[in-house]
Amino acid sequence: MARLSSSLLVLVSVTAPLAAQTSLEGRVDSVFRQYTSTETPGCVVGAAQRGRVLLERAFGMADLERSVALTPSSILEAGSVSKQFTAAAVLLLARDGKLSLDDPVRRWVPELPEIMQPITLRHMVHHMSGLRDWGSIAGIGGWPRNSRALDHRVVLQIIGRMRELNFPPGTEYEYSNSNYNLLAIVAERASGESLPAFTKRRIFDPLGMTSTSWRDDAMRVVRNRALSYDKDSEWHGERAVENIYGNCCLLTTVGDLLKWNAAFDSTRLGGAGFRAEQERRGVLKNGQAIDYAAGLFVGTWRGQHWVGHSGATSGYRANLVRYTDAGVSVAVLCNRGDADPEGMSDSVAGALVPFGARDTANSPVRVSVPAAALADKAGLYRNLRDMRAQRLRVRDGKLENENGIELVPIDRAGTTFQAARGGMKIVFARRPDGHYNARTASRTADTVAVDWVADADTGRAALAAYAGQYESPEAETTVRVALDSTGSLAMTRLSGTPGGPWPMKPIYRDGFEMVPGVPVFTRDSGGKIDGFRFTTGRVRNLRFNRSAP
Repeated sequence: MARLSSSLLVLVSVTAPLAAQTSLEGRVDSVFRQYTSTETPGCVVGAAQRGRVLLERAFGMADLERSVALTPSSILEAGSVSKQFTAAAVLLLARDGKLSLDDPVRRWVPELPEIMQPITLRHMVHHMSGLRDWGSIAGIGGWPRNSRALDHRVVLQIIGRMRELNFPPGTEYEYSNSNYNLLAIVAERASGESLPAFTKRRIFDPLGMTSTSWRDDAMRVVRNRALSYDKDSEWHGERAVENIYGNCCLLTTVGDLLKWNAAFDSTRLGGAGFRAEQERRGVLKNGQAIDYAAGLFVGTWRGQHWVGHSGATSGYRANLVRYTDAGVSVAVLCNRGDADPEGMSDSVAGALVPFGARDTANSPVRVSVPAAALADKAGLYRNLRDMRAQRLRVRDGKLENENGIELVPIDRAGTTFQAARGGMKIVFARRPDGHYNARTASRTADTVAVDWVADADTGRAALAAYAGQYESPEAETTVRVALDSTGSLAMTRLSGTPGGPWPMKPIYRDGFEMVPGVPVFTRDSGGKIDGFRFTTGRVRNLRFNRSAP
């Protein structure tokens, strides 16, 4: 049986005061105690302050079959933490004059369809392009991520079949891996070398990141790589088989990630102003700044400014965060799918960063409005981003959602309300038919359109009208909708990896909810059903045409 690696500790003698160091060690032991076992996978953690490593520790096992323990030098996958390195490569190439962030993506990838002409590299860096996520489309088609060995040629084929975008470029933020796979391809075409070669030459080698590479070949032997695991009733292995990179798939150690973060406190990478460039948040066409910069989220938590990113690939989980004012970095890499590296990173940082009180939403200031101004807002409303619905009702003289949270009126016109908990605002606008549409705004000012919808007709004859066969050219898949013996609808995927049947729960007229997502059926000018649009995570309104009754 291997000796537990939790006893392995790397310290730098000229770091924090002894009291702070002891506090940090105690915090790490407390946070990761649950992973101190020779029977489970675990996590590796590293912490640094102003570029000086304070500790690197490992808890749990790298290989359960061979009883190999994790160590601080174990190599794990960083998931979407990798995006900041792709963004850095693009920014370096822009500084080299090889490309411009305002280049249309089709300048570099002309084989993309015409609808993508307005998309710029800047849109993609900030996830403002409207590109549907290629992995989600593949999943709709019956090939979920890591179910087949594919490379960027296949990714380009999937993206090339897109005939619509989720939204006009620059008008919204929505995370999509398609952006960063395309950025990797652009970087390669602009530099004339592979992204793995370019980043090794320009980033990894100069910063001393000697254990870092990309999973450009899933079958390549990587010494000291920890295997990854997930758990249902017992642990089972999870192996990524895709030969892709840019969006994910960096193989690295916590020590190398701390070296990368330390470079942001100097001019060693990119020269003067490079850090500010990578941390600059995206700005939508309406002037609203989003929380995403160049492969990095930027925000404030409990009074402290932070920059970072989390990641997940197969059974790996990762997080890398910098609290910039305190100069504190924490890296966590785990090889178990149930780990929460973001929460663990913040807990470890708490030993070094002077966090303030937890943020709380401002309580809404209630304005008195007539009862009719509440009653006419009751009804069924659909979120036009995820297409799901929620019913508003009046109870005990208060307008509330179906979770019982009150929407408090905050203007005398009775059109603007704020949730009593969470801070979300909703502004109603009356329609010609007397019902209301609305826009919701979160505390971060992200706005979502909402419309009133009619209740579903659940009669057998109405449901039978939806039965038939439907095809999606974008997802290259066919599904069948049919009534079962109980008179309920279910959907079955007939191509790719067959799936279903998935029960379809009516949620409003022509709209249904099921495990994979939300299909909303469409009708021709005569009112006959001619297809549906399917919405799931990172894909909106994907068209399916009716091909057979």
